[in-house]
Amino acid sequence: MDNRNYYCSMKFKFLKIDLGSKTTYNCHAAAPHSIDFDWLKENPGNLFNTKVNVFEREQMLKNERNASCEQNCWSAEDHGAQSPRLYQGGVEKTHQETVTQPETIDLTIGADCNLTCSYCCKEYSNAWRRDVINNGNYNLTDSQDDRYQGNIKDKALLKISQLKLKNTEHYQILLKEIELSATKLKRLVITGGEPLLDNALIDVLEKLNLPSSTQIELYTGLGVSNSRFIGMLEKLKKVKNLLIKVSSENIEELLEFNRYGIKWTEFSDKIDILKKEKINFEFHSTLSNLTIFGFKKFYELFKSHKIVVTFAYQPRMMSPHIIDKNSKALIEQDLLTLPKDVYEPILRSIKKEPNEMERQNIKEFLYEFTKRRKDIDLTVFPKTFLEWIQIENVL
Repeated sequence: MDNRNYYCSMKFKFLKIDLGSKTTYNCHAAAPHSIDFDWLKENPGNLFNTKVNVFEREQMLKNERNASCEQNCWSAEDHGAQSPRLYQGGVEKTHQETVTQPETIDLTIGADCNLTCSYCCKEYSNAWRRDVINNGNYNLTDSQDDRYQGNIKDKALLKISQLKLKNTEHYQILLKEIELSATKLKRLVITGGEPLLDNALIDVLEKLNLPSSTQIELYTGLGVSNSRFIGMLEKLKKVKNLLIKVSSENIEELLEFNRYGIKWTEFSDKIDILKKEKINFEFHSTLSNLTIFGFKKFYELFKSHKIVVTFAYQPRMMSPHIIDKNSKALIEQDLLTLPKDVYEPILRSIKKEPNEMERQNIKEFLYEFTKRRKDIDLTVFPKTFLEWIQIENVL
């Protein structure tokens, strides 16, 4: 008999909206749901209370295992790892009603991005989309994951301009839904793509007519030119309650590998600009089996700033535990010098033993990823890890 607690408060207070794919997520870690725009036109202001969202809340109140949470939370918790639900405190029961209003809206404003971060994909980066269209599909054993497979839709999306996307009826309906749902909004999170590449970013923020107390968090990989970065900061200074969240986990060569498209010197220069301009910022680090290497150096360099750590369980082959035993031992030795509240969740995330398909998939991915990018190589990773995935002599 399964007596686990399957409640998560995020289902009752969090809404993610992807303007490009026209999908919503009732938690940033949940699987997406398509939007029924005909239903929404008849029920304006209820994007957060669609039939599927209300049904999934009913499931949680009955303590039933929710299907949209399988890919990140239940799969992680099944083997004792730190899931998004756990590190967000979602287990605390906060709601009894299934119809409610969001406290946090995460707005994916577009897929324009200059980076192909190792754990990202075509849905959130046009640079990734161009990779699979121009260079072909990634040949992975796990054929169920289509994030590295190009299709006709991807070709069409690459041809749609920002202006054309923003002028569509569906785009405007979704912006209106945010405004209608904003009465109790505590946080608006802006993600991408790279939001600093969006020409309508400031106009969108103004159009939403948010409560004056709403905190606005803008995620960026800093993958824009210096001139654009400085120009956007000047405009963003006028935005109330703004927090810049810099996505990064590594420094030097590991940053250039895992956040491909930006050089370490460029990244460092932009951090200096944020400090000089006295912009409120912190770091958001997503630890995968590739970004976990060298995280200690990153933490030590930037520990004077707040660093929020989350974990990558999608794609599955980049779950933190898919590392060899020798590398895990070295990581553990390194991390034990950090504060306990930092290293404990990370050590739990690497506890599970990887299987052969997981090892094979990360090998196949790294082979393709590195082959397509001539100015990086696999020597940034420990030799024990490369020997384990049997790739050290492939490239």
